[in-house]
Amino acid sequence: MAAPTIPLSNTDEFPIGTAAVDLAWQRDDQNLWFVTAEGAIGRFEPRSPWSNTVFTPGPGFAGSANSLVAWPGHGVWTFLSGQSAAVFVKCDNNGHYQTHPLDSGRECHSMALAKSREGWDRIVAVLSDRSRLVFINSGGVMSTSLTYPDGLYGVAVGEREPTLYWLSSPGGRSLVRYDALTGNFSPAVTIGVEALDLAVTPSGDTVWVATPDNALYKYSVGDGLLTRVDSPCPARRLKATADGTLWFAGPEGDAIGYVLPGEARAAVISTGDGSRPSGLAMSADSRLWSALSGRPALRRVSRYRLAVVSGDAQSTVVGRRFTDPLVVKAVQLDGTPVTAQRIEFSVEGGSAVFENDKPTETRYTGTEGEQSGVATSSLLKALKEGPCVVTARWTETEAVASFSRLTVTPPVGAAHHVRYVSGAGQTVSPGKSFDEPMKVIVEDKDGSPVPSAEVTFTIRDEGAATFPGGVNTAKVTGEADGCATSPVLTAGDKADVFAVRVWVAKTPVSLLLEQNIQ
Repeated sequence: MAAPTIPLSNTDEFPIGTAAVDLAWQRDDQNLWFVTAEGAIGRFEPRSPWSNTVFTPGPGFAGSANSLVAWPGHGVWTFLSGQSAAVFVKCDNNGHYQTHPLDSGRECHSMALAKSREGWDRIVAVLSDRSRLVFINSGGVMSTSLTYPDGLYGVAVGEREPTLYWLSSPGGRSLVRYDALTGNFSPAVTIGVEALDLAVTPSGDTVWVATPDNALYKYSVGDGLLTRVDSPCPARRLKATADGTLWFAGPEGDAIGYVLPGEARAAVISTGDGSRPSGLAMSADSRLWSALSGRPALRRVSRYRLAVVSGDAQSTVVGRRFTDPLVVKAVQLDGTPVTAQRIEFSVEGGSAVFENDKPTETRYTGTEGEQSGVATSSLLKALKEGPCVVTARWTETEAVASFSRLTVTPPVGAAHHVRYVSGAGQTVSPGKSFDEPMKVIVEDKDGSPVPSAEVTFTIRDEGAATFPGGVNTAKVTGEADGCATSPVLTAGDKADVFAVRVWVAKTPVSLLLEQNIQ
């Protein structure tokens, strides 16, 4: 069974002027910090008015970055890898950079903040090309672990055991722990597949590991139980939260993924084609944020979603109502409908009103059957031409959905002429019915279709042919798009070439459509 995909609204996307590959929450200033692939570090303030700054590095080392760690009291840190060397880069809260060159090793996929044997904070980084860990303290002093022969990739540290580091070993297809108190690696926990990114719950009782394929593995530390969890796309940048939910970035699937407690399959939230979500961070208000490596923006993830069901991409003319109502659905992240919720529909710019003659109206989500979680607006009446944007807001949460493809065309004038579409020039034998009806469009003087106009079809040559009922004249009411189609035309009993006149009363232009009998 396919996992649910819940589209995100654009109101959850916040421009930052550059594409970021990772981000972290900095407790010191209560801001999100991010890093670009080129190693430029920036700050985003997740409060209204939203603002961000990218700090330009000074002249010096150039390279590529892919991870970021926030260190309370000591700024944010990244690892910059160049062609022949690498450095740790620190950026303080004022945007000032410091570099700390590394003696050996240039490939680092993962970093984490942990504690040393003495209980001091330090950064732990995995040097995957050296199969060892490097430790750096706040002053830039470095040391390394012993080599792990099967190779290392990711690192994760739980809050309750900050001197025990969980590591992934792609070559060993396993998990392994490093004990900062002893400096030793523990026996491996075999996964059986290539192990990549890691996450550990704050309590330290569960470790999650990603693989190159559409699968994650959940390892329960207490009982040693290993469980496979399928995913719609490969998982990267895992983050386990205290409520038991696992979050991950899915750059190949352009999605943010999650595994709810007790579930055996991951679900995803679409972030849009080409967005390529990368790092994840949790702000102080328990909101999840994601960097987008494919777009210059950050994404905010809500625990509730308001999705457009139908009603977008309609068009009408000034003074008329749209054909269909606007329909949204309120759901939890797992797709469960949320009933009896207040939804406020609001029209921007006074371009339309609801049936209450106001640009806003309140509806409530349904409570039973297919209407569970669904809210439906009344029909909108268009007031002025141009785009018509309507926002639906779930007032009990911050979830919103946008109807952005509604359009209003200028008011239609009076009928001026009929324009030929098809059905003329046919040939049939005497007494036979013509294969196709005659079709025209009624237009005003500017060429806009005029709906519901009465069109007259009259056979000019008496006895040449008839409409149903044996009459030579038929009146037809046009459709909403201005099209009018004649009834079936039946030929007379002799060879002839005759014309059918088509017109709308009180218009200066009519058509003559010729038909053949032979």
